Amino acid sequence: MEQSSVIALANVIIRGYYEFGNTNDICKLLTDDVIAFGLDSQYYVHGKEPVMAYLRKNADQDGQLHIHRLTCSEVETEQGITVRANIDFGGTGRKHNMHRLMLMFRQEAAEYKLCGINVQRGFASLFHKQRYDRLTNLYNKKPFCQQAAEIIAQYPEKEFEIMRFNIARFKVINDLFGEETGDKLLKYVAEFLTSIQLEPCVYGRLYADNFLLCYPTEGNLREHLIHSLQLLAVSFALDYRIDFYFGVYTVRERDLSVTTMLDRAAMGLFKASRNGLIVCGEYEDDMRETMVNEQVIVNNMNGSLEREEFIVYLQPKYDLNTEKVLGAEALVRWIHPQLGFISPAKFVPIFEQNGFIYQLDKYVWEKTCQLLREDIDAGRPVLPVSINVSRVDFYSPNLVQVFEGLTQKYNLNPRLLELELTESAYVENPQQIIEITRALQEKGFVILMDDFGSGYSSLNMLKDLPVDILKIDLKFLADSQGVENGRADSILNSVVRMAKRLAVPVIAEGVETQKQVDFLRTIGCEYAQGYFFSEPVPLEDYRALLASDYVADKKICMYPPDSKAVLTLSHQLYTLMEELREVAPERIAEIERKMKKEAAALL
Repeated sequence: MEQSSVIALANVIIRGYYEFGNTNDICKLLTDDVIAFGLDSQYYVHGKEPVMAYLRKNADQDGQLHIHRLTCSEVETEQGITVRANIDFGGTGRKHNMHRLMLMFRQEAAEYKLCGINVQRGFASLFHKQRYDRLTNLYNKKPFCQQAAEIIAQYPEKEFEIMRFNIARFKVINDLFGEETGDKLLKYVAEFLTSIQLEPCVYGRLYADNFLLCYPTEGNLREHLIHSLQLLAVSFALDYRIDFYFGVYTVRERDLSVTTMLDRAAMGLFKASRNGLIVCGEYEDDMRETMVNEQVIVNNMNGSLEREEFIVYLQPKYDLNTEKVLGAEALVRWIHPQLGFISPAKFVPIFEQNGFIYQLDKYVWEKTCQLLREDIDAGRPVLPVSINVSRVDFYSPNLVQVFEGLTQKYNLNPRLLELELTESAYVENPQQIIEITRALQEKGFVILMDDFGSGYSSLNMLKDLPVDILKIDLKFLADSQGVENGRADSILNSVVRMAKRLAVPVIAEGVETQKQVDFLRTIGCEYAQGYFFSEPVPLEDYRALLASDYVADKKICMYPPDSKAVLTLSHQLYTLMEELREVAPERIAEIERKMKKEAAALL
């Protein structure tokens, strides 16, 4: 069947059905067994008269319409050769108001007649969905790639960049504030992009919070776009810090497909989101291997958590005066059966970015409470263990209830479970951190500020945030080799003196040399943690360390193994009592008996 004949027959239907609301001319084109399908093909009518009744019922006038596209194919059936035609039509120049007509013609005698008809009014919505993102009205991936390829080819004298960017921790925003808020943020970003009057330029949305741009590298356009989006984030009304990460590929190989260019921009984005110190990463040829390796981590994280391949290690904290253990920090280690040991430096930044860190942290918190309960029940020495609370964790609306629930579940004194938060978490959302910290302290938890001094508002933070213990960042100790006039030494000395005036103990972490230990002692820093004393060790090694450190010397008071409680003295109090024991042993023995009695009543 000639295409011109198909067009002629299609025009009869279009004029009769759509333009004039008159279906009489269609009747003579129908076979006796014609089938007409409804809009969504879920129902149909069969036979000439029912089909005509259906067409008359649904006929509507829609002005002057024209065919925009027609495709034909022949199908061999039992009745002979059937021609299938798909026709898209609408008003002149109004493709967004298109309709679709699907016709099947069968030859009878010397002419073709309609044996099947499917009329779809308002095909515009389907056409639009194929090209535009439903939520943001930006291009989907395929039309974005088509448009980007066209403008790159159209302007050979211009250099272009392909950019991909996303919203940092967007999943956390959805989880905390709801998907409706997340959608509003996405539309807010899309409205900004479409408001930019820039030619030639193409915008799109790939999926979720991933946006696409293709633009000429003129002036400082990239910096302008990044800066404008950062200002946009501040203006969005949300009690949460919004950040963007950007990845860029500068188009130098114009024969590459735009899809490949997007993949390269994605590698730059990957670099920025993992680095933490940059917001925009540029594609480099050696990025692919790094990206593949990190994807392996993402692919294995859920299964490893279910199989408990994340193991809690403990790094002891020491009293520098006695070099005795006064507690430990719980740290996670990933030991995969095939991949082996995976460094936290590799997986923690990835988990912080994709939000998995909260699930992992809760797992570590639970395991830490379990081991404390086991030691208490077994009559082993028990000292406080600190756990890390990431900045992502602080956005959980029920964080206080989570910790309170854990201590109640395992019947623990909250002071045995110390909580370490980072200064960066405070800088990101200070008011929320202050409120949660105070609520936790009211429940009896001890709060440690980890990495103190690594941010830009340390003194201001110390004024506002009621922390119980400071942990000095290793950066302060980088130059501390016992040289009195070293700049880092002077800063560290000042911090320790200031903390003492505030009655806040200081733990120096990352201690690796005897010179550092000697220097810390000279400035009055009493507590330390680091590889000089002990690396993070498995649970059984830590238990053995406590047993040799305390039980053999009888320097910790415990209840019998069948008791549900254990008396754990702070090291400061223990040191004082040991000094007094030499001059008043009977009095100290009486105090210990009284403390045991009071502790038993409490626990």
